[in-house]
Amino acid sequence: MMVKTDNLFPVLLFLIVVFFDTGAGFGAQGPKFTEGGNKHNLSFSNTGVNYKATNASDPRGKQICIFCHTPHNAKPQTVLWNRNDTTQTFGHYSSNTLAIHTDPAAKTSSDYKSEPNGSSRLCLSCHDGVTALGAVLNGDAIEVNNNVNTVMSGTHVFNRTKITNSHHPVSFVYNASVRDRLNVLEGPGNSYQLPTNAKIRLDRENRMQCITCHDPHQTQYNDPSTPFWVLDGTSATNAHDSVCTNCHNFTNNP
Repeated sequence: MMVKTDNLFPVLLFLIVVFFDTGAGFGAQGPKFTEGGNKHNLSFSNTGVNYKATNASDPRGKQICIFCHTPHNAKPQTVLWNRNDTTQTFGHYSSNTLAIHTDPAAKTSSDYKSEPNGSSRLCLSCHDGVTALGAVLNGDAIEVNNNVNTVMSGTHVFNRTKITNSHHPVSFVYNASVRDRLNVLEGPGNSYQLPTNAKIRLDRENRMQCITCHDPHQTQYNDPSTPFWVLDGTSATNAHDSVCTNCHNFTNNP
């Protein structure tokens, strides 16, 4: 039977929309990016945010994605990345209770670096408090808050002291070898497991990064307990714990 090709396009378009619209149905993923209010949306039209483009005559400032992404000539660190790497140093979590820092076998298998890497370092290209928010890779810097040199300030800047003793460690490999070594060291009561929820992602090198727990495209940007959390929940506590317990198997109350 001959099928008219001019009838195929609407059908294919419908199937593509349905495919991508239902692709998030693997679990309780949090609500996704919306134009208004999201702190990672620096576009001119956004409202209720601390930082945004302010030059109405610059069409780039009216785009949402451009502050992080570009379709051409992107950096190779991640998908279509439109920012240069931060030049700052931060250190890493180095508590004496952290096995991947103190135990030679765990440190080797986890490849625990002295500095954040991967997607965590991409976050720091804005959150370092030094790099201009409008400093995109392609083209001149975009004016933010009436100045092309505007940088992030206040509590949103990554705290270099807290990263060594108060923030969950990032940029370490978390695979079966690391899990098994940690379980030997910890013993019963606080065992570890590999995440099974598809929304709680390690990176391509199996490293735990900021985006393992936080999704920059989330709309839960104002939640003080779980900002940009990868999973949604009936309460901040439920959403928080449902992420943590994907890796931490607490037999006892932590």
